[in-house]
Amino acid sequence: MVTALETDLASLEEHGSKSECATAIADIESTISSLRYHQAALSHQLEIDLVRTNTESNSRSKALKQLNRGAAAAIALARHTDSHGYGAYLENCRILFESTPHLAAAYSRGEFTEDQMRAILTPLRSVKAERRAEFDDLYAKNPKMLENLGNKKISDTVKDFTLTYASDQQCKEQKTAEEQRFIKFTPNAETGMMRVNGNIPITAGLAMKNEMKAKARSLKAKGDPRTRTQIETDYFASFCTHPEAKIPVTFTLGLVMTDKTLFLGDRDPANLEGYGTIAPQYARELVAGQEILNNMTLAEMAATRSPAFVETMEATIELIRLYTAPGDKDLIAMDSKARIFPEKMKKFIKMRDRHCRTPFCDGLIEEIDHVTQAYLGGHTCVTNSDGRCKLCNQAKETPGWQEIVIKHGPHSMLINTGMGTVYRSTAPPATGFAHKPYPQCMSEADWVRSFEEWLNRPPDTGSSPRNGDEKPPDIEDIPA
Repeated sequence: MVTALETDLASLEEHGSKSECATAIADIESTISSLRYHQAALSHQLEIDLVRTNTESNSRSKALKQLNRGAAAAIALARHTDSHGYGAYLENCRILFESTPHLAAAYSRGEFTEDQMRAILTPLRSVKAERRAEFDDLYAKNPKMLENLGNKKISDTVKDFTLTYASDQQCKEQKTAEEQRFIKFTPNAETGMMRVNGNIPITAGLAMKNEMKAKARSLKAKGDPRTRTQIETDYFASFCTHPEAKIPVTFTLGLVMTDKTLFLGDRDPANLEGYGTIAPQYARELVAGQEILNNMTLAEMAATRSPAFVETMEATIELIRLYTAPGDKDLIAMDSKARIFPEKMKKFIKMRDRHCRTPFCDGLIEEIDHVTQAYLGGHTCVTNSDGRCKLCNQAKETPGWQEIVIKHGPHSMLINTGMGTVYRSTAPPATGFAHKPYPQCMSEADWVRSFEEWLNRPPDTGSSPRNGDEKPPDIEDIPA
């Protein structure tokens, strides 16, 4: 099989068209993924056999851990790499073959790469086996929910599911992590530079990040010769070297959550723009501006807060309500007649798309552009728009590259690279982890269409009832 494949590839490498080359690259990737599945199956079997043959005389947990480490080391040697991370790899293999058969079947068909499977399985380690099976069943019913997503988007989707059951624990872990905040400066004598790394809380980090990027864009638009990265670095250094330079105290965070999660203590996770999925409890604390104890209900919290605290909340928190289409979790549209996207529309698109809309790309959104270019007649509206990283937005100008919107809710588009491959890109749901189909969606109901026809009917000129005498059709008037 390998010899025949190499013969075919050798011919394509010499004489293949761009379409044939692109198709062959995709086929090779699918074949590699299938072989990685078999590697995972063999690794799981190796561990089972090693543990089974060596635990009859000693079944202590310490001995089991040692056997697991030995299996991980053996697998790493067989794959010609170091053993770091292979303990987690074996844990993922156990989840794959013991709790998620539908995901395993898709992996065997080459539908996921090894990195994508790691992004799926790693978050599932935080929940019990029955919850993993529940997610596997959900995937079986929605096989397109992870289609063409990058590793970060896949991980966020799975976290959205797991946080429904492990949100309290994750919130505690985040609080513990904030206690370990630090910053470290490491000089490099050879280059004369200083390396800065550390951990700071989400809100402070996003404030600094957003402010530095906004400053870089502003100065670059005015003709600053430095690169954006250089401007951001200089601005970051100026916080300490120039007393007048200050990080803004007031800043905007794009936090998307349902009203039930905010006000009624629901367990649907939230999404923090520029960061990803966060636990609902932690999201409520960001809005409240104060810690909510994990063992305290919202009613108990309200009873212990003074009226001054409520006034502070109302004075400092601004809620921007983005409504979804009836029956689903997709944000509704905005519109503009200008060629350049207004700032509020850009904000809307960034919150809708979250990451670059190019399939498999997890880049941050740097540019908002038309799906169908303006010079080809494309309108400036959220339907004909997408968020892209700079590199991907430039790539779409390649001759033969075409993109078109095929669905409004959820916002979906087809990307034709002009090289024989077509990909589909779908915006993530505003809340939740999968787009749910609603056959009886209110926006498509027969009685709604009948009501719209009644509203738009021409004026009566004959013997029909006078204006005000005729009643609009009710839902009971429409056959089931």
